[in-house]
Amino acid sequence: MLIRKILEVMAVLGDVARIIEELVSAHPYILLGVDYRGRVIYQSNEGGFNSIWVLDPSTGVRRRVSKEPILWTTMVSDKRSRIVFTRDVSRGRELQVLGYIDFSRDEEFVYGSMKPLRIFGLADDGERIAFTGATETGVSIYLARGDEVSELHRLDALAFVSDIRGGVVVGSGHLRRDPLSTEIFIYNIDSGDLRIYTPKEGSTNQYPIILGDGKILFTTNAFDGKNMLVLLDPETKEITRLFFEKKDLEKYDPVEYIFYREYGKDLFVIGKREGRSRLFVNGELIDTPMGMVLSAYPYENKIFFTYTSIMKPPRIMLREDGVVREVIGSRFSRDIEERFGSIEFRYIESIDKLRIPIYVIRSNYYDKTRSAVVYIHGGPWSEVGDSWSILIASLVASGFNVVAPNFRGSTGYGEEFRKLDIGDPGGGDLLDIEASAKFALENGLGERLFVMGYSYGGFMTLWTMFNRPDLFECGVAGASVADWEEMYELSDAVFRSFIDTLFAYKKDLLRDRSPIHKAESLRKPLCIIHPQNDTRTPLKPVMRLINKLMESGKVFEAHIVPDMGHVISSIDDAVKILLPALLFLSRCVKESKK
Repeated sequence: MLIRKILEVMAVLGDVARIIEELVSAHPYILLGVDYRGRVIYQSNEGGFNSIWVLDPSTGVRRRVSKEPILWTTMVSDKRSRIVFTRDVSRGRELQVLGYIDFSRDEEFVYGSMKPLRIFGLADDGERIAFTGATETGVSIYLARGDEVSELHRLDALAFVSDIRGGVVVGSGHLRRDPLSTEIFIYNIDSGDLRIYTPKEGSTNQYPIILGDGKILFTTNAFDGKNMLVLLDPETKEITRLFFEKKDLEKYDPVEYIFYREYGKDLFVIGKREGRSRLFVNGELIDTPMGMVLSAYPYENKIFFTYTSIMKPPRIMLREDGVVREVIGSRFSRDIEERFGSIEFRYIESIDKLRIPIYVIRSNYYDKTRSAVVYIHGGPWSEVGDSWSILIASLVASGFNVVAPNFRGSTGYGEEFRKLDIGDPGGGDLLDIEASAKFALENGLGERLFVMGYSYGGFMTLWTMFNRPDLFECGVAGASVADWEEMYELSDAVFRSFIDTLFAYKKDLLRDRSPIHKAESLRKPLCIIHPQNDTRTPLKPVMRLINKLMESGKVFEAHIVPDMGHVISSIDDAVKILLPALLFLSRCVKESKK
């Protein structure tokens, strides 16, 4: 009897390990640009960690040019001479230093003397690097020039640099401390003057870039509530809507603009709606496969772009003479590929009648589990679209149908929808998770339901398991928030600003929406997976939750991942999250069948 059980466990472990090994070996390839020699610059975790690579299209020769793991990057600079990156020097705690790759020698330079910061919002003009950095006490604009890094201006707001050009730095954020609006900032490096601009009080204005004529292009919903691209003359303050002679972009009518950049006389725009995106050049549609186009970069008469879908990790594609082909990408074995079934996008009605967009991904291996997983994305200002997620892919390959709701608060469906979560995390979005579970059962997607999420999705997994204790048979909470109050105290300036914004400064709500105070309500098995060095959702409150669950006699397991931060940035990180999650769900299937 014992030997049979051991063999059964080994068989499950072997299958799970094989699935994970193949999925993590399917490396993403993300386009960063083309250098002055015509080489494709890209980001990948090939070799085990996140790094920058160069590919010579004429020879097919490629090699890694960053020496150690990197965290964030810019696109290749307009001069095509370098690319800027950040490197975590704190074992996952996201304290970073700045660096760049000089393409003339393919050498790495790191600002080793700078004080490590949480860096976000990078921009590079080829000579100067502007970025937003956070310490425990504040958020500021910084400038790197030559071999020195200096603090330019204190912002103390949830704000991000997005461009630098001609001695001007621009960005956007909650500069008026209004959680329901964002403003543009324009900073003059020489004078030190910072101007805050909004075309309409209370509107959302994001991602400004500086064009060659000095005008500022950004996204706003100030005029009719819908996101649109507008041009601001910084001298006259005149604002005009961006129109093109070609009308394809206008007809497509994007809900969001996820990428726009000027290349010479051409303006590249990637618009998105309902989880899929299209590429436009000067308003004209460029034919690309269905899914998500994430970035694009022209060279001579060619257009390189990053493409992905739910079934395909990011890959670099080339469009030349009207023909699209793959430059570099990953492949699965036939067995894994055949496990992926159909993808369906649709809207469902939430418990309070609100219309909620969802993705349904079916597994052709479903008969193995007869189960479905409601997957809750992170953010909350993010979304599940037709793009690669190794968490979703691992579930589908393991035989689970996946229902992935874009609950209220998700991006991709307009600002009014995104703002519905502000001041109410764990409120209306809980109704949307409940409605998604009901939809899955009523449509025969699973005889039993599980729930899984990471980051904000981990919080919502805990929140759902504690507040709707009979809704799911099991739950997996990764990098979750257990106690918003304690998280606030442990956070640096930027994440305190994030919590203030998310909760609309309702400090009394922090305790009310903290899962740790509802732990006694847990009725079904729970798996907690948490990175040791996470500074976004710190481990300390989660350890207190674990103790509380233990003292209450609840059925749970906990996995603390050593030397890992919040971001899943390496192959090892992915394995350490996926392995306990999939083994736990496999046991849940077995126990539920009993």
